[in-house]
Amino acid sequence: MKRLYCPAAAVLLVMLLMLPASPQADAQPRRGGVFRMAHIGEPPSLDLQATTAAITYHIMLHVAETLFAMDSKFETRPLLVDTWTMSRDRLTYTFNLRRGVRFHHGREMTSDDVVASLARWGRLGVRGRALFGLIESLTAPDPHTVVIKLREPYALLVLELAFYSQAAVIYPKDVLDEAGTGPLRRIVGTGPYRLAEHLPDRHIRMDRFEQYAARTDEPDGTAGRRTAYFDSIFVLPVPDPAVRLAGVKRGEFQFAESIPTDEYDRIRGDPDTTAYVAPLASFTAAIFNKRMGIMTNPKVRRAFLAALDMDSIMRATFGNPRLWRLDSSLVPKEHRLWSDAGKEFYNQKNPSLARQLLAEAGYRGEPVRWLTTMEYTSMGIPAQVAKPMLERAGFAVDLQMVDWATLLSRRARADLWDVFSSAFSFFPDPLLFLVLSPTYAGWYESRSMQAHLTLMRRHADPKVRADIWHRAQRLFWEEVPTVKFGDYFPMHVHRKELKGYTGIPTHSFWNVWLEGR
Repeated sequence: MKRLYCPAAAVLLVMLLMLPASPQADAQPRRGGVFRMAHIGEPPSLDLQATTAAITYHIMLHVAETLFAMDSKFETRPLLVDTWTMSRDRLTYTFNLRRGVRFHHGREMTSDDVVASLARWGRLGVRGRALFGLIESLTAPDPHTVVIKLREPYALLVLELAFYSQAAVIYPKDVLDEAGTGPLRRIVGTGPYRLAEHLPDRHIRMDRFEQYAARTDEPDGTAGRRTAYFDSIFVLPVPDPAVRLAGVKRGEFQFAESIPTDEYDRIRGDPDTTAYVAPLASFTAAIFNKRMGIMTNPKVRRAFLAALDMDSIMRATFGNPRLWRLDSSLVPKEHRLWSDAGKEFYNQKNPSLARQLLAEAGYRGEPVRWLTTMEYTSMGIPAQVAKPMLERAGFAVDLQMVDWATLLSRRARADLWDVFSSAFSFFPDPLLFLVLSPTYAGWYESRSMQAHLTLMRRHADPKVRADIWHRAQRLFWEEVPTVKFGDYFPMHVHRKELKGYTGIPTHSFWNVWLEGR
């Protein structure tokens, strides 16, 4: 079988050494019990194709599945696909589907479901829309075969179909037909858990799907065999991180998402809890509105960047220096595409230059409407620390603290904001970076950047791609569509009796169980 070059395969050995060991290797999995996870709030949608929000894929990847999955080394492996081939000219991909895979409403998955699902993802997804611009045809020649023909070679097609953020999950065609162009009326997937109940702002309950068709290959990351040990999974919205942490300590929850890093030492001293620190860096950022308002002026964006002291922002947000670092690269140091291109624009700490740029831009004190949230402290604290820095440089900052679901809703409307806070986990290739997409909120419509990304799509040679990306990253810092504050290593907390959790490449609670249940 021919396989695509996957840049994720080039993640360096140091990354592998950072991956969590498996202290539970000798523990025997136990079936049964109820798992309770405290998350940061209510997801904006349960439809994986309709949102880029991490909270949605943290939950719904247990329910809906993709054609391919990513292992712990960020390599792609078949999931709903059995075998696949690529033509010599790299334009035609033939996917042979696994047989006997059933949806939660009982029907077996066929190629018609896959074609309908991918077509919908191509309409809704930020990456899906870009990918479908390269697709000449998507067909189902028989009930168990799907064929994609491209207009030009694309090095990351299979990786796109495996990626978990706004994932290309497969839904039943009848469910999609029922929804038409509107939102899904039912969430029906093929995963090890089925959606059983959603009470907004109270809980989401997923129950084991007893007819789940598991793969037989060894589990690794989100790839391989998936076993639903829990009878049910409850995800509860708990916006206050202190309440999430206290709930884990009291045994009300077995897992809590996104705990402030200043709790690191206290958690390590607690015999009942474990601090999980992600081995790969995420980065926290401010995204500019480049469609409407004052941030459409590049000099205003450069002034914003020049005013910031990244050391102070990152230290105030994450505390312990083991849990954050300053780095201008958009890909982490552990990745082969790491680059220091544009580093001279990063962490300038230069309010005088910022004032000069604002004067040149004709800025007259218009309020900069900055949407942020404390449901993720990695977003809310940087905004609060940056605000006085910007004001000293001459900006008027209107900091709007909202819940995460409201932020996601408002950012879709260009007339409501100038800056919004976000954070981005490890992306196995820059072509997947949302902030570089003209269809992602912020709307980075740069012909020069798109020309660089088009070249990266066409080339599989790692040296060529590294050179292109080096130039693209410099352009990013020159045009400043987004400000990266710095890298951080997200921290979660779980009870000691929770076994099997790895967190690589993202949350997954299949193959996870409760000891002693």
